Amino acid sequence: MNSISQLLKERVSLRRYEKKAIREEDMEVILNAALSSPSACNQMHYSILKIEDEKRKEQIAQLCNHQKFIATAPVILVFLADQYKWTRYNQLKGVEQYAMAEGIGFRQPDLSDLLLAFEDTMIAAHSAVIAAESLGIGSCYIGSTLVSDRELSELLNLPPHVVPLMVLPMGYYPENFKRVHMPRFEKRFVVFEETYHALDDEELEEMFQSRAERYYHPSEKERAQNYAQAFYKQKTGHPFMTQMTESLEQILSRWHKRWQ
Repeated sequence: MNSISQLLKERVSLRRYEKKAIREEDMEVILNAALSSPSACNQMHYSILKIEDEKRKEQIAQLCNHQKFIATAPVILVFLADQYKWTRYNQLKGVEQYAMAEGIGFRQPDLSDLLLAFEDTMIAAHSAVIAAESLGIGSCYIGSTLVSDRELSELLNLPPHVVPLMVLPMGYYPENFKRVHMPRFEKRFVVFEETYHALDDEELEEMFQSRAERYYHPSEKERAQNYAQAFYKQKTGHPFMTQMTESLEQILSRWHKRWQ
């Protein structure tokens, strides 16, 4: 196994950080890795905020579902899905007038553009995560930013067509930190040859068996009769997911509005 494969295998989500600043040269490596990421037509529909101010870190932690550990990281990188710069550039260069004169029509940023921006942003974020890992710097993906989109946008002074997609608290691994790896589904349940394989009932039972044994502990207080029911109550059916859906609907509604 080569060093990159080993690094990917060994990475864990880190929520406890060495209490020291990230070296400037290390941060440059991390940011350059993000900027070198694959991007749709090389448009780079993202921006990155480097947050070190203690008060702002605490505010971000509160807005990200009150996860206090976020504020303890020396640096928080906020990855923004950003269509603002290209939209403004098109305005500046008279693209709308040109498109109408050419008879090709003009469109404001739409759902397809939002999707491309999300994809660009997530790829860049993961490149930053892996580069950081290679330097002994851990991180943890925080996706609850979408629930507090409006509040975060105000805090971070975000213009229209910019969405705070991902928060990444980063810091050096503590000395003697013990990595605990969460078991993944077996490859045979995830990787298929040529065409999709719809798992039958027996295969589904096999796929989830180890997780059910590890995480489902029936009790008289809990009415869930199996792991699927317990997980749904804890995660999928939690009010937090409804809040995220409502927030996404608001983001899409604002995204559709014509540039003001």
